[in-house]
Amino acid sequence: MLNYVIRRLLLLPVTLFFIILVNFVVINLAPGDPVTVTEISQEGNASRSADKSVSFGSDERYLQFRERYGLTLPILINLWPWTSQGAVDNDLRILVSKKLKADDTAEMPLKDYDALRIEFGDKSRYIMPRLLKVIEDPQQPIAFRSMASRFFSRGGTRQAVLGPNLTEAQAKSNRKIAVDNNLLRTFMIFPSDSESQIESKSAAMRKWYEENKVGYRFEPTTSQKIYDMIFETRFCRYMGRVLTLDFGTLRNDDNKTVISEVTKRFKYSLTLAILPMVLTFFLCFLFGAIMAYSHNRWQDYTLSITFLFLYALPVFVVAPFLIEKVALNHNFPFTNTPIPISGFTSPDRIYETLNSYQRLLDVFKHIALPLLAIIYGSLAAQSRLSRTAVLEVLRQDYVRTAWAKGASPSTILFKHVGRNASITIVTSIAGSLGVILGGSLIVETLFEINGFGKFFYDAVVNRDYNVIMFSSLAGSLLSLLGYLVADIAYTVLDPRLTLE
Repeated sequence: MLNYVIRRLLLLPVTLFFIILVNFVVINLAPGDPVTVTEISQEGNASRSADKSVSFGSDERYLQFRERYGLTLPILINLWPWTSQGAVDNDLRILVSKKLKADDTAEMPLKDYDALRIEFGDKSRYIMPRLLKVIEDPQQPIAFRSMASRFFSRGGTRQAVLGPNLTEAQAKSNRKIAVDNNLLRTFMIFPSDSESQIESKSAAMRKWYEENKVGYRFEPTTSQKIYDMIFETRFCRYMGRVLTLDFGTLRNDDNKTVISEVTKRFKYSLTLAILPMVLTFFLCFLFGAIMAYSHNRWQDYTLSITFLFLYALPVFVVAPFLIEKVALNHNFPFTNTPIPISGFTSPDRIYETLNSYQRLLDVFKHIALPLLAIIYGSLAAQSRLSRTAVLEVLRQDYVRTAWAKGASPSTILFKHVGRNASITIVTSIAGSLGVILGGSLIVETLFEINGFGKFFYDAVVNRDYNVIMFSSLAGSLLSLLGYLVADIAYTVLDPRLTLE
């Protein structure tokens, strides 16, 4: 068994790598990005629009945001350093004329134009010599030279290093970046500029380019291009942070890390995930055994119909029903204790005054209804599965032999049937360990529990890549560990099985 566990643990990083790769590509290929903002029209309709200035870098806030998230880089492979002069000239022509072909009568769609403009702006730092060639060519139309100067300014713009504890080298670099960024804005050519002004700005751009081409690697060697192709990508930068266990910060608050926010919610979702899982395992086996032993009798039919009915009920119907009809203005049976309808515990001013036993009881009172809302659906499904598993074992020859020898029903149930039927149930439940980090969005929202469900839902809506990727990574890790635990549990439940 030890060799098997070691092999599985060695394969774990490889499996997680490809899970991260697939999820990262899917998320980054989805339409829109975190820069996309939601706007509400006067009619109350929600619409999304991307900032139109990010390609030119005139909006420092959004450009800094995109740089920080690596959104200015290709996803997996960076071929921008190999962009030819012809491709640059063609893109500039499209950006100026807004037509894919020179003889087109209609302009290209605005969405496609913005996508091209943003992509061209992102790769401008890799095509600075080609942009400068267009700027210095007096044969080029003024509109082309003006457009090229804007992207030249964008390509030379750098983002300062942020943080409270900067080194002297970082502070010095920040001062140079601030001077260069302000200087680059003065280089931009406008159609109203005279010929002498254009030549003066072109000369200034050439001078700045020669002074910085080595430090900014505007003319990379072949080996440097290969390095950029592999490592100057979104995925590589993200993996570099993951390997150092840096999962980033929240999109809307740089002072809150993903790990700290997940840790704060861990006890809520862990409780609402582990407890239903354990209760489901034992209850579904109990009900499955009852239905199997009473096969084709009224107990079997009654429980089967009941579980089918429960399975058909959606949680967004059951949860409000429990709040309005069961909890609101009602007490727990045989007590005078009101049933709470929100929160994981009582308010802090009350909870802090309780002893350990009272705190445990307080938590139980608050999570009783949320647990019921979470457990009923899985219990209905798993009980039907347990019924089938128990029936299959009951039909085995060794069980018939036990009955013939006069073994008691309890001995047959726990010694012969229980352990073998549990294998099927363990297989079904093992993969659900990953839902710990998924939480239950509807239950947590309705019962006002600050768990993972609402947290990750907000991350998806806000396109918070750091939180989304962490939830995917952590959920996958827990699922893989769940399957490993299930494999080990097989050998405990059935000694005939071996992992070698």
